Amino acid sequence: MLLINRLLVHFLLLFIFATLAFAANRLIADEVQALKDIAKTLGKTDWNFSADPCSGEYGWINDQADKYFANKVTCGNCTISDEANATSTDQICHVVSIVLKAQNLSGTLPSELVRLPYLQQIELVRNYLHGTIPPQWGSLPLVNISLVGNRLTGSIPVELANITTLQSLTMDFNYFSGGLPWQLGNLPSIETLILSSNNFTGELPGTFEKLTKLKEFRIMDNSFSGKIPNYIQNWTNLRKLGIQASGLTGPIPSGISLLTNLTDLMLRSCNINGQLPEYFSDMTDLTTLDLSFNKLTGKVPSSLFVAPNNLDYIFLTGNLLNGSEPLWIQGDNVDLSYNNFTPEPVDCKQAGR
Repeated sequence: MLLINRLLVHFLLLFIFATLAFAANRLIADEVQALKDIAKTLGKTDWNFSADPCSGEYGWINDQADKYFANKVTCGNCTISDEANATSTDQICHVVSIVLKAQNLSGTLPSELVRLPYLQQIELVRNYLHGTIPPQWGSLPLVNISLVGNRLTGSIPVELANITTLQSLTMDFNYFSGGLPWQLGNLPSIETLILSSNNFTGELPGTFEKLTKLKEFRIMDNSFSGKIPNYIQNWTNLRKLGIQASGLTGPIPSGISLLTNLTDLMLRSCNINGQLPEYFSDMTDLTTLDLSFNKLTGKVPSSLFVAPNNLDYIFLTGNLLNGSEPLWIQGDNVDLSYNNFTPEPVDCKQAGR
């Protein structure tokens, strides 16, 4: 009897696996046509439309373990097909992600994305795309938009503020310009906002004080104006803050000391003056501190370099720091050059060695 039960279980498993093997995931026809139009707009010539985009066949997915190159279309939100000739396991699916990294795309950003109503992720990184961001994208349930390293221009469309699901917006190394829409401060889910190396201008909107879920905020190398806003202290989940050479100027908001989760603080070239705050030594998660090329004065607090501080990288070069040269500071990841330190006198016994 036991043998018979085992055989029954064995054959049942074989039947299930055989059934799954013949199950087919197919992309809905409207979205196939949308992908064809998207390919034309992007300049994407190697999508294999002889195979279903949800099949996982060559031309739709590249599983090479390389973070710099990617050619991947992912399907999801599948439901059992109700077509007359479909089997009980055939599924109709939708495009949920398009990731195209370093694919030599030379077209423009496709407004046709709106015909993929389940799309959650669009990554078009390190290509040669030009033109502007289509405002139509604001109607999609996107979670991640990454446009890093292209030739894109224009301003950020106000419509992107309608994407309540958006968690990450990265668009550094482009030619975007203009002010940041104040409506972006209403994004309830945003955790990563990276706008570095563009031509943005104006002050940071006051509405950004509401972006309390931010974990990473980088706006380096832009042409913003105004002071580093005090409301940064509201971003208590922040891990990385990069404002260097952004156009914003000091002083350093004292409320930064409240950002106890901060690991990276980069305020290089922000015209910051005054003394180096001692509260950095209380920020025990901080590992990288870059305040180079400012106008800091006074002595370097010794508390910056003792436990429980975990600073691994300290860059204070090009300031007006003075006092005795802090020879007790050692390490390849510490740069205090180009300041006004005076060398400590050499001990006579050391000099005679």
